[in-house]
Amino acid sequence: MDGDCMALVYEYMQEGTLQDKLRDNGKPLTWKQRLRIGHESAQGLEYLHKACSPPLIHRDVKTNNILLSANLEAKIADFGLSRAFNNASSHVSTAVVGTPGYLDPEYYQSYQLSEKSDVFSFGVVLLEIITGKPPIIAGPEGGHLAKWVNQKLSRGDIESIVDPRMHGQYDINSVWKVTELARKCTELSSAQRPTMSVTVAELKESLDLEISTEGTRSGRTINMNPHPHNYSKNDNFISDVSQNSIFEMGYMDGMTAPGPTAR
Repeated sequence: MDGDCMALVYEYMQEGTLQDKLRDNGKPLTWKQRLRIGHESAQGLEYLHKACSPPLIHRDVKTNNILLSANLEAKIADFGLSRAFNNASSHVSTAVVGTPGYLDPEYYQSYQLSEKSDVFSFGVVLLEIITGKPPIIAGPEGGHLAKWVNQKLSRGDIESIVDPRMHGQYDINSVWKVTELARKCTELSSAQRPTMSVTVAELKESLDLEISTEGTRSGRTINMNPHPHNYSKNDNFISDVSQNSIFEMGYMDGMTAPGPTAR
């Protein structure tokens, strides 16, 4: 603020947005780079939820709002839709805003916003980091990215969802761990989703796992599911966004679902 003049000054982020980095035809991000970006982005959201006074809900978490510096440091951007909330309250009643594909379906139905709405959106971001695909996939076998991932994983083939541009250069246990975390973040019920603090901790573990195996990885032995998990119907949540932005929710078997890196 300078007298009667006001301006927003942004740090120049040379590598643009995470969305552009995942979609362009240049040199693809490595799995370690993706994990670092995910971890730093999660730290930014954790800061908003826990360290800001008052705490903030971003409300528009997406790969286009994650900016990358020259050395690929990630920072959360665009707080135009952010909303303060009271820690004493579990939610804030407010009109629904956000980007189709990233919107928390519980928030969409109930108009009750919580920090877990950001967690859902961030879960979609994690799925994009893993797959390299957009949140809404076009074509007859498309739909919401969470649906596509669940369908692929129902056959136990983790490699079928991983971005092929990484050419298999990743620790398969690390990929499984992040995929399971992303699925938890995109649970239908907000009560079943982890907090951003838990998400930060799990991403740090996955990053450490990738770093520990990176130097010794000359060839990979693939374990199709190193973390056995009994998938329930509630795990197989689908959230499709149609052209008019209305969520079509259901389970995969066709049953009707019940109605400081921040800058």
